[in-house]
Amino acid sequence: MSDCTTTHSLARLQEALLKWYTQHGRKDMPIRHLSGPNAPYQIYISEIMSQQTQISVVLERYFTPFLKAFPTLHALACAPLERVLCLWRGLGYYARAKHLHQSAQICCQRYGGQLPQDYTALRALPGIGAYSARAILCFGFRQAVGVVDANVARVLLRLFAITPQRAKLASILQERADAFVNPLNPFDHNQALIDLGALVCTKQPQCAICPLSFACQGKDALEKFTQYKKSVSIALDLHCGLCVQKRKLYLCYATQGLYAHLYQFPLLKNQELITLPLLGSVRHSYTKYRVHAMLYQANLEDLQPQGLELVDVHALNDLPTSALSTKLWAVCQRHLKV
Repeated sequence: MSDCTTTHSLARLQEALLKWYTQHGRKDMPIRHLSGPNAPYQIYISEIMSQQTQISVVLERYFTPFLKAFPTLHALACAPLERVLCLWRGLGYYARAKHLHQSAQICCQRYGGQLPQDYTALRALPGIGAYSARAILCFGFRQAVGVVDANVARVLLRLFAITPQRAKLASILQERADAFVNPLNPFDHNQALIDLGALVCTKQPQCAICPLSFACQGKDALEKFTQYKKSVSIALDLHCGLCVQKRKLYLCYATQGLYAHLYQFPLLKNQELITLPLLGSVRHSYTKYRVHAMLYQANLEDLQPQGLELVDVHALNDLPTSALSTKLWAVCQRHLKV
């Protein structure tokens, strides 16, 4: 631990953190009241869903319907991938759903339909990183391990005066988190750190109301102990076509790559010289790209032919579509009677 524990005991820090969490933590979140043998699986789903999506959106729109459809790892493993992707529609980053499906099948084959309770075994499953593995162990299995997300990292950097430029920063933060964790109540301890980083120790921290301010080594030099990420984005224009024939439309079904197993609106053959009627456009972001997608009324000969399939209009809501295509379909419904 740090020198801050020389004057201020570790127990005092833990006690102050839990007291604050009792009074101010987001304890009404349903994922913080999971229990029973299925809790690790439910935690697993919530953690993977919230990797690239705000937890409020996950809980409002996706978490409950997904668990209703796939209440156990075994149910998820036995489901067709297309059905899993349909329930994931709108969350984006569909590799997460594919990894969930693969991991569920592996767990049924190797671990009797349960998630393993071992860090190394969890990390070996597709799509489970260091943070997700520890979150499952702590929040699902109640193991006393430190959990470090972006919010917790911000707290630890300031509390223990760790400069973000240090080599092997992730390992250092994990060591601090493991040493700091309360072995008597690791669940609430880690949830409290997450909430403290989200609500108090933010980019513009409120040190006056922080329960750990009395021991914080970095509060007088916040710039030095705050990690800033450079945001690099690339603008990308896409020109897509809507081709409807007798209540059916052409979509592109990908068999490999980022959008494998998903339906998308096809691109136009000529992306530069376009004279087709513009129906509308949408904005979309993924990874480092800022996409401006424009949708045109097109004929079959205007479309790039790769992967084209003729799909019934009424079946579109039951097909796994990319988040971008879902937005474009909304444009179609506003402007066309299809």
